[in-house]
Amino acid sequence: MLVNNMNPVTVFLFRILLIAGGCILIYITGKPMAETIQFRINGIAVEGKVIGFRGSKTSKTIFDDNTAKKGKKYRARRPVYRYPIVSGSLDSLDGFARSTVIFPWLNFDLHEEVTVVMDKSDPSRSHILSKGIFLTDFILILLCLYMIKLGFTRSDA
Repeated sequence: MLVNNMNPVTVFLFRILLIAGGCILIYITGKPMAETIQFRINGIAVEGKVIGFRGSKTSKTIFDDNTAKKGKKYRARRPVYRYPIVSGSLDSLDGFARSTVIFPWLNFDLHEEVTVVMDKSDPSRSHILSKGIFLTDFILILLCLYMIKLGFTRSDA
C-alpha cells in the first residue's frame, strides 16, 4: 500500500506550475506554428535558401554545420535562410527558424532550397514551411497538453 505524505499545498502549487508552464510552452511553440499555417493560407510563399545555422539559445553566430557537438551528443541548430521579398525579386531578407528539428533525417543542409511563407503586409515576418519543424512543434505541443492534463487530473495510485 502506497501512502501519500505530500503536503496538499505543495501538490496544489506543483499542479498550478504544471498548468501554467504547459500553457506558456504551448504559446511559445504554437505561435510560430500557427503563423506558419496562417501565412501559408493568407500570405505569400517563395523559394528561399538555407545560408547557415544559428547556435543554441540566444546565439547570433551563424555556422556552416547543421549540428553542434556538446559532450558526446549532437544537437541540431536552427536554420538561417535568405528569401526574396516577392517571387523573382532581387531584394531579399534573412530570417531564422524559431525551432530546431529533432529528427536528424529531416534536418536542413547548407544551401538547401526551402519554402518560405511570409506575411503579405510585412515580409520580414516569415517562417520555413517544412515537415521537420512542423512535426517537432506538433510533438512539443502534445507534450505541453500532457503537462496540462497532469495538472488537472488526480492520480489515485
